[in-house]
Amino acid sequence: MCAIQGPSEREHQDRITAAVTIIAAERAAIEQAKGMLMLIYGMNDAAAFELLKWRSQQTNTKLKLLARQIAADFIALSTSEKLPARSAYDNVLLTAHQRIKADNETGNDTALEPSEDTG
Repeated sequence: MCAIQGPSEREHQDRITAAVTIIAAERAAIEQAKGMLMLIYGMNDAAAFELLKWRSQQTNTKLKLLARQIAADFIALSTSEKLPARSAYDNVLLTAHQRIKADNETGNDTALEPSEDTG
């Protein structure tokens, strides 16, 4: 026999589904940034997460926002056939939080604009 769900039970299930969807999307951004750090710096996943966590704490920036910014910046750096020098990735990693704060103030997209330092 099928149980009848009242409106409150259905609303509760919808809230849980929405929360799980948000958590999965945020985790995906962190996993993507970790993968990029692993590739660029030759580190394992635990070290990549620790690096993200350290930058998040040092800059007082939410981890998910920092991960999203770093991933967008690394993608922007890597659009040509030849990858930039590792120092360009270092610069992006150490300054990503500045672009998040600037973008929040101006309402701009978080993609990295090319410069002399980043190519």
